[in-house]
Amino acid sequence: MTEPRMLMRTADLTTRSVAGFIDLLLITGLTRLPDVTGFLSSIGYLLIRDGLFARQSVGKKLIGLRVAPADGQDQPVAFRESIIRNIPLAAAYVVWQIPFAGWLLGPLVLGIEYVTALGDDRSMRVGDLLARTIIVAETRTSPGGAVPAQPAEAEPQPQMPQNT
Repeated sequence: MTEPRMLMRTADLTTRSVAGFIDLLLITGLTRLPDVTGFLSSIGYLLIRDGLFARQSVGKKLIGLRVAPADGQDQPVAFRESIIRNIPLAAAYVVWQIPFAGWLLGPLVLGIEYVTALGDDRSMRVGDLLARTIIVAETRTSPGGAVPAQPAEAEPQPQMPQNT
């Protein structure tokens, strides 16, 4: 039996932001772990998150996104690409830990990432450009290559005449 294939469609920034927010919640939870364990586990997750769960972070898995090579090949993205594409975000997180200056520089790095993604036709941020990756929305197809039909909408029920 063959597996369903995936069609590659570049994910929009809104969907990516929702997945990123879910990951941010997880990173915030990891940060709450005691001592240096929280800092290291949050940085570790931030760097390798896109190599987990078949090229998906927790947020991407819940939303239905994954990381793919920008050249269109359907080869798996490894932890190497995940680390490369997330270095700018990890740098922003580390800089954020510095009082006062970091509170300005951290958001500046994130702003540069966002503006870069806005200006790119495939919504590639700086990390994506460095790792040569894109974020795609998963659309499953049947083994024959056809997209499964959407369920038909229910037809409206006829109205009973009103006695007046």
